[in-house]
Amino acid sequence: MRILVDAYWWVDGPYSNRLVLREIVGGWRSAFPDDELVLAIPSKWSDSDAELPAGVERISTRMRRHPAINAIELPLYLKSGRDFDAMFLQNFGAPTSSAAVLVHDVLFQSNPEWFTKIERLYLSAIPILAKRTGLVMTTTQHEAKRVVAHNSLSSEVAVTGLGLSTTLLTVPARKPWFGLKSHAFLLTVGRLNVRKNLENTIAAAIESGAISEHFPLVVVGQRSGRFSESGVVRSGVATGAVMFVEFAPDDELRWLYENCALFCFLSLGEGYGLPPVEAAYFGAPVLASDIPVFRENLGEAAAYVDPNDVSAISNAITDLLAPARRERGHTTLPGAEGRITGDWDFTVETIRTAIAELADST
Repeated sequence: MRILVDAYWWVDGPYSNRLVLREIVGGWRSAFPDDELVLAIPSKWSDSDAELPAGVERISTRMRRHPAINAIELPLYLKSGRDFDAMFLQNFGAPTSSAAVLVHDVLFQSNPEWFTKIERLYLSAIPILAKRTGLVMTTTQHEAKRVVAHNSLSSEVAVTGLGLSTTLLTVPARKPWFGLKSHAFLLTVGRLNVRKNLENTIAAAIESGAISEHFPLVVVGQRSGRFSESGVVRSGVATGAVMFVEFAPDDELRWLYENCALFCFLSLGEGYGLPPVEAAYFGAPVLASDIPVFRENLGEAAAYVDPNDVSAISNAITDLLAPARRERGHTTLPGAEGRITGDWDFTVETIRTAIAELADST
């Protein structure tokens, strides 16, 4: 097959979206070398910036906005005589039966209060375009139910699963520069916004008495969307009990996962939620929100708590840090059926099979 791939995030974009795109393209090239993949990358990025994998072509898109590129510009290539069998798009679909779109989540529909007005306006193109796209996919069963609940689609939503970063799995761990001691810190990872529930995480960690200048809560992530530093957050930072790290490269992130005393992820909602899965894979004890998507992805590999109950979170932190609960070892993920392995085989095969069926039907 010859596939036009939406690669808007190939060079720059949200870390998780860029990771998923690159892993899918790399896995596709490895598993299906006879397929031709053509990446549609914004023209502002040079070929040297793009660093294309061997055997992958590139076209340059001219429009500025991601929704417009997918809805207007990319469909023109289907009619340009370049013999594409189908398009594979990210989040924003296209008004053609030959397109498949991977929608990462529609949390902005179920919980608009977590997003700014500008974010909601931008993301509103997702459901509008999804209804006119040949195939809609997402990464978990729970998110597929959310997509269906909030949108009238002409076909079922395919579930792709996700893998772990192959770089994260293979890079040697390296201790960060900021002076942490092994098993003497708590960790949370993810973009900083209201949905990540960081205020409750910090408040609970402080209430538990577990964190201090010598045993901090390390927060790895960049500010994104609606997020404000409350008095609780500022006091934690002022005392040294809370440490913000905007970015950690894969080698340092692996060390953090492998050496934290406890990984906390008290998000209010996720489409998938990779960080707790990564942490569990590397053997960290995980405390996660008791929400369906984490039950689906983590099974018995985490302890669960109501993310809105600060006292319950505090008690859970105390319990999980107790000496009897701190035996560490490699964590398996019950019910994952081998999907969360880092090789992306299940994800790529699911996407490729669905797109092949789509191409045959059009």
